[in-house]
Amino acid sequence: MKRILLMTAVLFIFTTICMAADDGWQPLNTPGEPGEKTQAIKDDGFKSTSGGITESLLSPDKGDGSGSQTTESEWKSLKAGEAPTEKTRSIKTRSIKVLKKEKGVETWETVNAPEKRTGGFVNLKIEFDVNSYGIRPASFKLLRELGKALSDPRLQDRMITINGHTDSDGKEKYNVRLSLNRAAAVKLYLVDHQGVSPDRLKVVGYGESMPLKPNTSRENKQLNRRVEIVAAKK
Repeated sequence: MKRILLMTAVLFIFTTICMAADDGWQPLNTPGEPGEKTQAIKDDGFKSTSGGITESLLSPDKGDGSGSQTTESEWKSLKAGEAPTEKTRSIKTRSIKVLKKEKGVETWETVNAPEKRTGGFVNLKIEFDVNSYGIRPASFKLLRELGKALSDPRLQDRMITINGHTDSDGKEKYNVRLSLNRAAAVKLYLVDHQGVSPDRLKVVGYGESMPLKPNTSRENKQLNRRVEIVAAKK
């Protein structure tokens, strides 16, 4: 009888695991690079292979169903007193401050950002040391995959923007600068180790202003700490 009960329990556990695998649900990997099948990450545009990254960056803009499209590699800066145009009126947006760095010069700008990114983009779970922009060695493989994707001939006419994002821990301005420095660290790796031309790459720090999920749990914060790659035609 004990042997029958034990075999029944083992069979139940095995069936449960198989059903979970078929559903695509996987626990978050902490720390390290997320798997492609991690449901929460997959739903938020995360990829970890060169093929997945390439296809995401080439994805056409599906818009918001209203006929409006936002294919810019970076959100356009607002001018004082500027009103929304007919093209952008139906898109839900908000004004946020970002930090850009070009030719060694940092510039604060207020941009009008749609609440949901559309067009060619991909999120990458690149790990950094705590309160630092030092890239952890575990993420070098993912960066090599990114470099391979950016060498695809179909992306050669695209300008690539590297956007840094953080969770809400720490002060807001500190997080913006930290996110910019992390984006710049990714750019430096691509230039030094993957042969990507620096002229193709822009960097922007968003800090905590564009979370994928509410910063209410460890798992959500892990998703929000990310590097976003955006591709747009030059």
